[in-house]
Amino acid sequence: MPDAPDALPGSQPPDARGSSVGGVFSWPEIRRGTPLRVLIDLLQYGVAIVLLVLAAVVLVRSFIGFFTSQDDYTTSLISAVDGVLVVIILVDIMRTVLTHLEGWGFPYRPFLVIGIIAAVRDILAVSTRLTFSAGAQPSGGPPISQSLFELGTNAGVILVLAVALFLTRGQDVDAETESSPPPGRISPR
Repeated sequence: MPDAPDALPGSQPPDARGSSVGGVFSWPEIRRGTPLRVLIDLLQYGVAIVLLVLAAVVLVRSFIGFFTSQDDYTTSLISAVDGVLVVIILVDIMRTVLTHLEGWGFPYRPFLVIGIIAAVRDILAVSTRLTFSAGAQPSGGPPISQSLFELGTNAGVILVLAVALFLTRGQDVDAETESSPPPGRISPR
């Protein structure tokens, strides 16, 4: 087969050439199973395991704390809901790390959901603080105007993230987490 007219004699196609220069690995070489990539994968799996353990500990402590709390029912309920929201955030972050390990790059939709959950959690915390400080300003606590500003900011964050989530609804993002396309084939977007 004749060489292309603009190819240099003795040159190889770009995919056949080695892409390391001076002993430095390129990212595709690192992704192919070099010791550095194996170390990166082990570290990421370790992060996922730590997140799973943390989520389990928070869930168990929230459950136990709800039933053994000496506080009134409302306080222990709000604390339990806060713990469950933290567990959801940790599990979503863990799922994102595992999705990245499967080779799908960096999924962004789970972070939109995590942001919404975190803002709801902050709204719950501010609402609780306002409820228990009704009538009297606690010493060292933020003024009511600052708390209302926090509520408004969190509501705005939820609105922006919900709009972003809505705008990405038509993209085939769920296929990214289910299975990878065959080699050489690009998944539809």
